[in-house]
Amino acid sequence: MGTDGHEKHAAAFGRERALSYDDQVQRFWPGYGVLQQVAAEVMAAALPDSEAASLLMVGIGTGSEVKPFARYVGAGVRFTGVDPSPEMLDVAREKLAAEGLLERTSLHACELRDLARGPLFDGAQMIGVLHHLPGDEARLALLREIAGRLKPGAPFVIGCRTGDDPRLTAVEDRRAIAGGRPPEAAEKRQKMMASLRIPASDEEVFALLSRAGFMAPCLIFAELHIKVWVTRYEPSAIGA
Repeated sequence: MGTDGHEKHAAAFGRERALSYDDQVQRFWPGYGVLQQVAAEVMAAALPDSEAASLLMVGIGTGSEVKPFARYVGAGVRFTGVDPSPEMLDVAREKLAAEGLLERTSLHACELRDLARGPLFDGAQMIGVLHHLPGDEARLALLREIAGRLKPGAPFVIGCRTGDDPRLTAVEDRRAIAGGRPPEAAEKRQKMMASLRIPASDEEVFALLSRAGFMAPCLIFAELHIKVWVTRYEPSAIGA
């Protein structure tokens, strides 16, 4: 995202929003919890060893996506979470401590490119980050950064927003109003979403994944404009 992107993200996800983030998302996306559960199930099934593995969680936010893993992987699995918002990570520490998962999770308030290099990870997950980046160049750079930290063949679960179907947008607007937002907030939200330059299609995301070395994306969850896939890192396929 660059320095400006880091600062804007941190400002947008301050303490007040961090504390209410999960509740707001669950009211707006009823399938949010199911998404996280399915992601953990699929990741556990894709790992060569679900009893002892290292997982990179990009944009870990409040840490809620780590919680479902406790049901599907062994106690030897460790998590490294990266997020540019210190306030979100403060909430993550509280939530993970309450679930007994904090001692298995290393949290870093930075962009992924600023995370110190270490042993390659057995898998990675990134939900709800890609569509916040300003364009294909930034998206590809992040995907390549993730790829460069993974073992060959490692699974990668990625979820983002794609497309702009007016029928689905109308549902989102109705959900916002039902969730307590005033009607005028819908127009403000639409302008904000338009400024994000969201990937126009699934194929656009697949093309970026391929250029970064991620192959065979398989859809595992979808709700309105939100799609989640599992893919794998195959460095030998880059440029093929």
